[in-house]
Amino acid sequence: MKRVIFTGKGGVGKTTILSNLARLLVRDGCKVLVIDCDPSMNLAMSLGIPMSEIVTLADDKTSLQEQLGVSLEEHHHTSKQECDHHIQEFIMDASDGVKLIVMGTIPFGGAGCICSHISLVKLLVSYLSAGTEEYDFIFIDSQAGVEIFGRGLASEFDDCIVITEPTPKSLEVAKHGSKLSRDLGVRRQIAVINKVENDDDIRFCMQELGGNVDCIISMPFCRDVKEADRCGTALMDYNPKSDALKEFLRIKDCIMER
Repeated sequence: MKRVIFTGKGGVGKTTILSNLARLLVRDGCKVLVIDCDPSMNLAMSLGIPMSEIVTLADDKTSLQEQLGVSLEEHHHTSKQECDHHIQEFIMDASDGVKLIVMGTIPFGGAGCICSHISLVKLLVSYLSAGTEEYDFIFIDSQAGVEIFGRGLASEFDDCIVITEPTPKSLEVAKHGSKLSRDLGVRRQIAVINKVENDDDIRFCMQELGGNVDCIISMPFCRDVKEADRCGTALMDYNPKSDALKEFLRIKDCIMER
């Protein structure tokens, strides 16, 4: 099982890239579980699930956390069966057979932060990683920015996919995220430079990111991606022949490397 976290500044295309990659991998025969840790909860829509049908971990946070703790620490067979069954209640079937779990969001103003939600996801990922190889990939769609690394969620993951635009502010977030993921023992940092318009963009990004990441992949600006997002549909459905899909395949090949 390969664990991959996607991060970056808000608006860089993180959710779009993740959702298309997950579907491409499933079409290749891989079993992919995606966990949406972004409080905005936009990933479900990108994977074909209406907001009205979303079930979140936050809906039953206390009960699930208690079960996960017992199962991880004591490994009672009966408790594991109960926990597996409980987890299945939160796994939704998305486009192409991608499996989706949504962390949830803050229910009302003044309800506090999402720290406990992230702690539950961390426990869940540990539980799934310690079990049978049910999934080939677990993708984490993080909230915008780098706060999630402070909660240690990506500890010893396989890859950190850092999405960035060719702008100074976006690149600073990418560099910081790469550094924090390396602190947590993430094995590879892969930068995806999105919305590239010319060679100067690539040169600028490579200069800024040099030494901070293990691999850099550039993705040209594509109007198909923007139009698909505007229509509330995935690029693969909006235009299956889009040139942008070739770039997604390059990222897929990179994360497939062992």
